Amino acid sequence: MTERIFSKSVSRYHCANLHFKRASVILLAYLFLLVQGLSPAGNVRAGEVELKNGTIIRGELAPILGLTDALAAKIQGKGPEDPDPAAPILMVDNGIIRYFVPRRSVVRLNNDQDLSLLETFQLNQQTSGRQHMLKEVGSYIDVTDFDEYGRRTVTLKTSKGQLPLLQGVTEITPHHLKVIGLKHQWELGLRTTSIKHEILKAMLNRTIDPLNPNERIAVARFYIQAGLYLQAAEAFDGIERDFPEYKEKITTFVKDLRTLHSQQLLDELKQRRKAGQHQLAQLAITKFPTNNVSQSILRQIREIEDDYLRGHDQIEKAKFRLGELEAEVKDPTTKNLLQAYRREVITQLNFESVERLSAFLNLESDDSLSAREKLAIAYSGWIVGAANVVTDLDTALNFWTARAQILDYLRSEEEKQQEAILEVLNKLEGISTAIVKQMIPLLPPVLEAPVRDNAEAFSIQVTDPNAEVPVSYSVLLPIEYNPHHIYPMIVALRPSHRTAKSELSWWGRFKNGPGQSQRRGYIVISPEYLQKGQQDYHDNVTAHYAVIQSIRDARKRFSVDSDRIFLAGHGTGADAAFDIGMSHPSLFAGVIPIAGKTSAFNLHYWKNAKHLPWYIVGGELDRDTLAHNSLVVNRMMRYGYDVIYAEYKGRGYENYYEEIHNLFNWMDLQQRFKYPKEIEKKILRPIDNRFYWVRTEKFPPQIMRPKIVNGNKRIQARPVPLNVSIKVGNVIYVRSGGKITTLWLSPELVDYDERLEVRIGGKRKFNDFLRPDMDAMLDDFQNRGDRQKLFDVRLDFF
Repeated sequence: MTERIFSKSVSRYHCANLHFKRASVILLAYLFLLVQGLSPAGNVRAGEVELKNGTIIRGELAPILGLTDALAAKIQGKGPEDPDPAAPILMVDNGIIRYFVPRRSVVRLNNDQDLSLLETFQLNQQTSGRQHMLKEVGSYIDVTDFDEYGRRTVTLKTSKGQLPLLQGVTEITPHHLKVIGLKHQWELGLRTTSIKHEILKAMLNRTIDPLNPNERIAVARFYIQAGLYLQAAEAFDGIERDFPEYKEKITTFVKDLRTLHSQQLLDELKQRRKAGQHQLAQLAITKFPTNNVSQSILRQIREIEDDYLRGHDQIEKAKFRLGELEAEVKDPTTKNLLQAYRREVITQLNFESVERLSAFLNLESDDSLSAREKLAIAYSGWIVGAANVVTDLDTALNFWTARAQILDYLRSEEEKQQEAILEVLNKLEGISTAIVKQMIPLLPPVLEAPVRDNAEAFSIQVTDPNAEVPVSYSVLLPIEYNPHHIYPMIVALRPSHRTAKSELSWWGRFKNGPGQSQRRGYIVISPEYLQKGQQDYHDNVTAHYAVIQSIRDARKRFSVDSDRIFLAGHGTGADAAFDIGMSHPSLFAGVIPIAGKTSAFNLHYWKNAKHLPWYIVGGELDRDTLAHNSLVVNRMMRYGYDVIYAEYKGRGYENYYEEIHNLFNWMDLQQRFKYPKEIEKKILRPIDNRFYWVRTEKFPPQIMRPKIVNGNKRIQARPVPLNVSIKVGNVIYVRSGGKITTLWLSPELVDYDERLEVRIGGKRKFNDFLRPDMDAMLDDFQNRGDRQKLFDVRLDFF
């Protein structure tokens, strides 16, 4: 029995040490079961893996050598030069998904999760034939709902036309449903929460005796374990109604249920606050159930409510005191300016922006400060933030003048006008490059932002007069969008058979209501990256340009956290995400390809993604996707890159909406890697020429048009290297295949108080002290629109 289980468990995936002799298979199987947390007696146990980025994955654990048998065999024959020859990948199987993660990214491993405690229900299904085994599953044409017997029909698109297939549920657990083909061999899993509640209830009722209270309690416990607390409450109410003598027996369950449900509501309330949805959060407080709720949860609710009351009081106090202090100013010119500025502040003052006035609110009653000094603290804080206030009112008013000039500079495309603006800024007392650097994160939108109240998607045409080709993108904003709140952003690339707005809907709409991105406070944009009629992604420069320009335009119109931009895509869009993500890693905090394939460029570019997290989703029966992607992903995992590969067992080419909560939980943990001091990249196209703070140009002719041969599997060109490093002693070393090199620098990278040396190709090209340059900083910000990564020095080398 042990040997049979072993061969089934690892027939596709090699464990470490599979070079053992056949005589040792039984012993190896026993050890393998222990590694996975399984006892030979059959008690099902699983493990829990925590990754460096904070992600936790649960399931049965198995160390493997490679993502496929072929790669595992090759790796096993590697020599000592291999970076990690012993089982570098960990597979975590939760029943419906195999998660593959690099062993190097694991910080905690727990092999003591007892799955036998979970409520599980069996459904009997009648099967016949089942001689045909599905080797590949294409896109679904139609899927019916399950009936109460756990059966449904899936109609697949095949080369021979439509193929209707009957499926049946055989097992229901709190986490997943096991599904089989009733007339063919096809086994897969579905998340329990992806099934309509009324259908799930009907299926469960088919597996129990409704007159048996203990079986009814098991169903209620099942709902708790599945996180379906409203359904659990309904089930317990039914038990208490039909079996009043069981009221005392279920008291503990009901108490635990109330605590869990209250915690779920509290977590939702906190999520609303985090997303800047303060109206909804305050409404949730008024409706929060207080009966039979733990004191800990009630205390947290009161703290949040008190925080909102304090915020409201601060807003009202600021409005009143600004007017009161303004009345003490006698100079009419100054008074007129203050009146205009007060109108702007009052109009825009809310729970997100009141923090700018926190220094003023802390000092507004300080008798040692004059009215002018207090007003200076208020109005300078509004422009540069509470941590950077000044007490001189004339300087504070100059901040407002400077901000207006900066916005004019950023909105202008005329070089002479920009030069005149810089001259004005340099003459303004109290204005320096450092002050302007403090202003930029708090600037209003540089470009007009067409915000819609109905939270529906809308389209934007990029208006850059220097655009090489027309670029447009669609936008879906979160609930209660507020330009004073900073939002993460998803760049969602559509598959060729869907529209951009349908791709936005996958992320942010649900049954004509708000979906995950809108609820969790993410902006989503979908660039039109495919040319008209294009069905496949061909690694084209136009797609890269459209995505980059859309990101830059969106950052100028909306309040985007540039440290938390995620590139994602389905199908064709996932193919593009693989390519664009590895080509421009400094733009993103993570990449999410769903049902996509890597390209020939990725075989060269995978090392470019060293600091870029990946969450890849696919299906076991989706073409040859895993085998294809493993050529790149296997290498990334062996070198310990931040990669999660989720493969749905028995599933094909789908959109995998079931994974969306995991995707957002993962994104919440990610931040862009901003200032690497070691950069080692490869370049095969001129557009792939900027990485973090370095750009190189004027390449050899052979990489201007790299040829893709052998059916998009190989590139007939030699990549140009880019190697840059900042060493001790304030020295920058550059080796590049381009003849022009540009460096953008900041105090986070080099020491401005020491002489900087720059050596390119072994030759000293610069040896001097750096001076912050307002023109360079504004020019770079105008180009990229990145408020979270500002450079105040630019050095060009030819």
